[in-house]
Amino acid sequence: MEVLEKKIDETNKECQTNCMFVYTPYIWPLIIATVLCIIIALYVQKYPETPASRPFILMMWVGAGWIALYGLSIITVWYPLRLFLSMAMYIPSRLMAPAILYMALEYSGKERWITLRNVILVLSIPIISIIASMTSPWHHLFRYNFTLDTSGVIPILYYTTGPIFTLSNIYNAVVILSSLLIMFISLRDRALKPQSTILLIIGILIPILVEILFTNNITPIKGYNFAASTIVFTGGAYLVALMKYRLFGFVPIARSTVLEHISDLVVVFDNQAQIVDCNPAALQAIGLNPHNYVGVPNDFLPTPWKDFFDAQAKLGSGQRDVELTIQGENKVFDLSVKKIADSRSRILGTLFLLHDITSLRASEKKVQQLLEEKNLLLREVHHRVKNNMSVIAGLLSLQSDIVQDGAAKAALLEARNRVQSMSVLYDLLYRSDGANEMPLNDYLSPLIDKLVAMFPSDPYIKVEKCLEPIVLNARILFSLGIIVNELLTNAFKYAFKAGETGTIRISAEKNGLDVTILVIDSGGKYPEPSDKQTPTGFGLQVVQLMAKQIGANFTIKRAGIQVKETVAKLTFTLSES
Repeated sequence: MEVLEKKIDETNKECQTNCMFVYTPYIWPLIIATVLCIIIALYVQKYPETPASRPFILMMWVGAGWIALYGLSIITVWYPLRLFLSMAMYIPSRLMAPAILYMALEYSGKERWITLRNVILVLSIPIISIIASMTSPWHHLFRYNFTLDTSGVIPILYYTTGPIFTLSNIYNAVVILSSLLIMFISLRDRALKPQSTILLIIGILIPILVEILFTNNITPIKGYNFAASTIVFTGGAYLVALMKYRLFGFVPIARSTVLEHISDLVVVFDNQAQIVDCNPAALQAIGLNPHNYVGVPNDFLPTPWKDFFDAQAKLGSGQRDVELTIQGENKVFDLSVKKIADSRSRILGTLFLLHDITSLRASEKKVQQLLEEKNLLLREVHHRVKNNMSVIAGLLSLQSDIVQDGAAKAALLEARNRVQSMSVLYDLLYRSDGANEMPLNDYLSPLIDKLVAMFPSDPYIKVEKCLEPIVLNARILFSLGIIVNELLTNAFKYAFKAGETGTIRISAEKNGLDVTILVIDSGGKYPEPSDKQTPTGFGLQVVQLMAKQIGANFTIKRAGIQVKETVAKLTFTLSES
C-alpha cells in the first residue's frame, strides 16, 4: 500500500507542472455514487405526482451535484479552479438540508406546513451561506486563508472557518435531525410501509453522521470526506426501497394478483394522464406492449382508446354503460371510473374498470322481446275472452226478450250483467299496457257506469263514486267486479220504491295494506239477513263466495238513526309482495 501511494504521489508531482488534475483511486466511489443518484432520480421521475416523489427527486439531484463537485475538487491541483469548485460545492451542500426536510414533510403527510412563509424562513440561512461561500475571497465571514497542499495522495485545500460557516453547519445538522425525527415518528402511520421508511432514514443518516465527523476532523484519510462516498450505501438502500418495497410506486395501490387473471379490463392513469398500470386483459384489448407500457401518455394510445379515455375522464367518476369496438367486434362494457386516493385523501390517479356485459345485454334484449311477445299473447287472450263474453251477454239478452215469465227474464238479465262485468275487466286488461294488473278505479268506474245505464227506469237515483287508484291483479279484480255488480244491482232493485229519490255511494280506499270497499244506499229497505253466516238470496251468496275466494270479510247491515242506510262492507288485506 505504501509503495502504491508513493508511486501515485510521484506521478502526481510530475503531472502538476503539465496538467490541472491528478488521479486518485478514491474518485471511483464518488463516480459510482453520482451515477446511482442520477439513476434513482430518473427512475422516480416516472411518478411525478406521487406524494414525496418530487422532493425525493430534488434530494437526489442535489446529492449528485454535491458528489460530482466534490469529486472534481479532489483531483484538481490548479488553485483557481480548486478554489472555485470548493466554493461552488457549498451550493448543493447547503440546499441538501431543506431538500431533506421537504421530502420528510411530504412523505409523512405534513405538507400543510410547506407554506411560502416557512419556505422563506427555511431557505434564508442556506441562501446567505451560499452567497457567503461564493464571495469567500472578499471577506472572512464564511471561509478564508485558503492554502492548497498538493503534497499528499489527495490535494487538500486548507482554510479558516468564519461565523457563517459554523452557523450554517449547526443549522444543517438541526434541520436534518428534525427531518429524521419527523420520519421516525411517521413509522406509526399505517399508510406507509415501515421498511421503506427505515431505508429512507438509514440512507440519510449514514452520510450525515460521516459529514459531522469530517467537519470535526475525524476521518481515516486526511482531507478526504467519506460522507460523499457513503452515498453509495444510500443509493443501495434506496434501490432496495424502490424495487422491493415499491417506494413511491403507484403499482401496489392498483395491483393485486387477482387482477392478473380476471377478464375485466383494468387501466390506471396518474394525474399526468400517463398509464401506470394495466392488467393483461387491458393490455391485449388496447394493444400495448406488456414490457414498456408504464409511462405511456394517453395521447400515444390508439385513436379509439385515446378518445375514449379523454371523454370518460371529463365525465368524471361514476358507473355507466359504454360501447367499444375491440378487434372488429362491438362490445358493451359496464364502466366504473374512480379517483384513487391514499389514506390522507390525496388524489394519486384514476382507475378505469371495464366489465364486459355484451352477452348480458343481449340476453336482456332477448328477455325483453320475449316479455313483449308474452304480453301481446296475453292481451290477445284477454281480447278473445272479452269477445266471447260479449257474445254470451248478447245471447242472454236475446233470450230474455223471448222469455215471457217475469222471474225467468229477470234471472237472464242478472246473468247478462254478471257476464258483462267480467267482459269489462277483460276489455280493460286488453287495452292496458300491464297484462295482469291495473288500478281499481279504472275497472270499477266504467263497470258502475254500465250498470247504471241498465236501469233507465230509475233517473232519480244518484250514484256517487269515490275510488282510489289501488293497483290490483286481475284475479282480485275479477271477484270485486262480480261483488260490486251484485251489490249495486240489488240496491237498484230493492233499496228504493219507484220514483223515489236517493243516493248510492261506492267507495274504495287503502290504508297501508288494508283495502275497504263500501256500497251504501240511502233507501234502507234492503233486507238484512237474520243469519249473518248464511246470507239470503242468490246474489248475496255469490258475493259471499267471491269474498272467500280473495280472503275478504263481507258484512251488510243497516245504519243511521233518522235516515236508515244499508251499508255493505268488504275488507281484505294485500300481501306485501
